Amino acid sequence: MTILGVVSGSGGAGCSTLAAALGVQAAAFGGTAVVVDGDPVCGGLQVTTGVEHLPGHRWAELAEVDGVVDGSRLRERLPQADGCAVLSGGRVSSTLTALSPEPVPPTAFDAVLDGLERSCDLVVVDWGRQLRPGQGASLYLLPLTARGIADAQAWLAQFDAEQLAGVVTRSRRGRRKLAEAAAAGLGLPLLGEVVDDRRVAVAERRGGMPGAGRGPLARLARTIVGAVVQAEQARTGRADRVPRGRRRVATGRA
Repeated sequence: MTILGVVSGSGGAGCSTLAAALGVQAAAFGGTAVVVDGDPVCGGLQVTTGVEHLPGHRWAELAEVDGVVDGSRLRERLPQADGCAVLSGGRVSSTLTALSPEPVPPTAFDAVLDGLERSCDLVVVDWGRQLRPGQGASLYLLPLTARGIADAQAWLAQFDAEQLAGVVTRSRRGRRKLAEAAAAGLGLPLLGEVVDDRRVAVAERRGGMPGAGRGPLARLARTIVGAVVQAEQARTGRADRVPRGRRRVATGRA
């Protein structure tokens, strides 16, 4: 029942990879999860998650949605990977003319997202660079480079920082002090660090879901999803949302 976005002012920062990891770890918690491409005319998310060859709905099939969407039925019609549903742009086709993007009206986009939110424990939206207002909190993915920090400053001058839950930094190796300083300079809390993870590259070559299993990315995703689960418990007053036998994940350094 939560929407969590991933956004960055820097192209190629890894928003799709982090979004996929959050979705697969939410599914590992025993919940229902879907990862959504926030840009319906792009087709990259289905490639990142390794479902481009699988049948199922893409945004192109939802462009004419009007009215209330049954999120449960829609989720069943989406391609699945590691227990997580994926709603991406693009199509399953080898014909170039069939890959032409079709615009999705804002009303259709909102109806689909609302329906999925009502029926899923977690909806993760890969926003890329463009954050859509009024659709839950988002994580800002910050490359720890001079260009990445400059991009973040420019992005924050354009978009509303109130929708950001905090910063996740990305670097080759853990650089905690620099990450803390960069987040503080942007006026946002540091939620974790993404470091290079060879398991992600292996998953990409094999067409698998990034963030499944073990590794730094999986640990970070479990930490964030654990915090989301606990926050939802506190908000709704519901008892143990995490299935028995699953360890609760406390917030902290990934």
